[in-house]
Amino acid sequence: MDFNIFELLVAFAGGIFGAAIGALPVWILCGLAVLIGATVNMVNGAPEFTNFVAWGSFLGPHTSFAGGTAAAAFAGKHKILDSGRDICTPLVGLNKPRLLLVGGIFGAIGYVLFWMIMQVPNYSDIAWTNTIALAVILNMFIVRIAFGKTGLFGKPAEGQNRWIASDNGCWVPYQSDPLQLILLGLGVGIPAAYFTVIMPGSIGITFGFVTFLLIFMQFGFKVPVTHHIALSAAMMTAATGNVAWGVSFGILAAYLGELSACTFVYHGDTHIDPPTMALVGTFTIYPILDQFGVFSLSTNLVWLVAVGITIGGYFVLAKLKQEKPRKAFAFSRKS
Repeated sequence: MDFNIFELLVAFAGGIFGAAIGALPVWILCGLAVLIGATVNMVNGAPEFTNFVAWGSFLGPHTSFAGGTAAAAFAGKHKILDSGRDICTPLVGLNKPRLLLVGGIFGAIGYVLFWMIMQVPNYSDIAWTNTIALAVILNMFIVRIAFGKTGLFGKPAEGQNRWIASDNGCWVPYQSDPLQLILLGLGVGIPAAYFTVIMPGSIGITFGFVTFLLIFMQFGFKVPVTHHIALSAAMMTAATGNVAWGVSFGILAAYLGELSACTFVYHGDTHIDPPTMALVGTFTIYPILDQFGVFSLSTNLVWLVAVGITIGGYFVLAKLKQEKPRKAFAFSRKS
């Protein structure tokens, strides 16, 4: 991928746009664009809409969503917003041009980060990680360091368990229970994997649906956040040709999203997106496992892997969410 100054300018504009309408609304638009692009690709095999509109420099999350998130964090730091984690409020309504400028700057940073990540060569049959997702996360790390006061991992209140959602420490509390995560992993992962097999070229259909569903969250309704499950399941099914691997990675993504929320979001003062972090995890794990020939396992064994991930993840999360907080725990220790 060559560095393109015009793409950088478009990324700057995308960051402004993301800040103007809000990080969550622009992410919803990205989901709608993915849904449209996947439909077009499935019908006539043309991926251009997906590549250049949904994931391009203007609407792609590494520019627009990251820019909107950065502007919200800046607004929170300067008491313009009540919280630097508010990714729902369209910032243009605050009539503070500097917020849009911050969004534009971090949109441009997102493009630079993406370009740098793309310079790393692949060592498997798919990209070595989800390059866009990694650019988003690195951008958000920079934002937390620049505008946050809680440190990269956040600061749990005295006596509070990092792993348990509370009024002042949560992400999407109604889907933090391990059993809820398993059912969401199955409820989204199974169709995402199956559709990928029966409708070639449809990667992104389920992802687009569940991302666009977040429009109801913008209006205050409690809907599930599952696009990381959908994309992980679809991509791993496409890469392996095996629905069982797709379901396995969908469930894994559900767990990784919640663990990421506990680690970075629950007790932080800026937004570091848990689903995006989960996508970095699942997409990075695939090429590593591929090097060891893991994906040549029989389907029956892969279903056992899915069961193992489900049971193992359940007990790990259940244990963490029941454990009393320890002052010596590294993430909550005061420096």
